[in-house]
Amino acid sequence: MDLVFRIATPEDLPALVQLEQQCFTTDRLTARSFQWMISRAHARLIVAEQAEQLLGYALVLFHRGTSLARLYSIATAVEARGLGLGKRLLERIEACAREHDCAYLRLEVRTDNPTAIALYERSGYRRFAVLHDYYEDHADALRLEKRILQHRETRNISVPYYQQTTDFTCGPACLLMAMGALQPGRALERREELQLWREATTVFMTSGHGGC
Repeated sequence: MDLVFRIATPEDLPALVQLEQQCFTTDRLTARSFQWMISRAHARLIVAEQAEQLLGYALVLFHRGTSLARLYSIATAVEARGLGLGKRLLERIEACAREHDCAYLRLEVRTDNPTAIALYERSGYRRFAVLHDYYEDHADALRLEKRILQHRETRNISVPYYQQTTDFTCGPACLLMAMGALQPGRALERREELQLWREATTVFMTSGHGGC
């Protein structure tokens, strides 16, 4: 198939809604939802078209502050099924998630959709949960996950162990161990453990327990 993959624009809304109506009977995205995903959400909506006809889309959501991405929805037109479009859209979404430095991609799929389940599992996704009564029609969902990014190995650092001497200085004890790892030979002493706790208490709470 001579396909073009690109980021969706507001001009795609009518075709996206039509495709949604064709592919799903429940849990459909509305024009308003698509508009939000295109213009404001922390997401990426990719469409596939041929001869200016929209044949499929895939929507991925990103979670701020985490390494997780979620495949929210994926759809292919009836006339494009059986041609590998779903797999190609999935690959595009995975690449997009890696660009956002996401290490994992998760998704939900209906338990009564063996074709989609087979596609995901062939692509390396593993099952890790069942969500009961998940969809509007009370159908269950499988939750699947794939690791899509392997972070570079870091150099091995020997971290010395320091046993905290009070019930409330776990934070300072951890900091002492970190400093000991970065400065080999540094003495890890109770005097500094308590001093760190006092300074943390003064800076962050002014009175009472210093916490972690």
